[in-house]
Amino acid sequence: MKNNEIEKLFEGVKEKLDIHEPSTNHKVKFLEKLMQQNKVVQLHPKKTSWHKPLMIAASLTIIFGITATAFITNPKQEIDLAYVSPQMKETQSFFTSAIQVQLDEINKVSSKENRILVIDAMKQLKKLETDYNFLKKDLFQSGNDKRVISAMIKNFQKRANLLEEVLQKINDINEFKKINNENSIL
Repeated sequence: MKNNEIEKLFEGVKEKLDIHEPSTNHKVKFLEKLMQQNKVVQLHPKKTSWHKPLMIAASLTIIFGITATAFITNPKQEIDLAYVSPQMKETQSFFTSAIQVQLDEINKVSSKENRILVIDAMKQLKKLETDYNFLKKDLFQSGNDKRVISAMIKNFQKRANLLEEVLQKINDINEFKKINNENSIL
């Protein structure tokens, strides 16, 4: 029923509808009218161009390459004591091995009773290591300044002393426990 109504509607306006093809010179006439109005119109449908996306991709690739090359080729902004002289290399090696031995010993003798002491010591040790990393950068920037070298050696000494104190306290706690246990048994 609805189709009949729609068909009747179109039958009534059939003469008013423009169903003819435009003339062959329609585009030319249309362009001439536009030119008279000094407006430019693009007649060709916009083609998808890969030119711009390729340029963007190439630019990003170049930027990425330059950035990666800069990170790879730049010298480190920090150096160790070992780079200063053979004596400093020995000093660094001595402190590094001494600190490692102390850490191993602390791990062996630590217990639940002294866990808080060990955790606190590790936090202090981490802070000293962070300070040492800043000193390495300063050494690079200062060009092997003796004050920076001295500060680096003192940092190693502080770390070794800290671990020695912690080890001594742990041993004291363990000895105290041992004495108290012996006295309570008697």
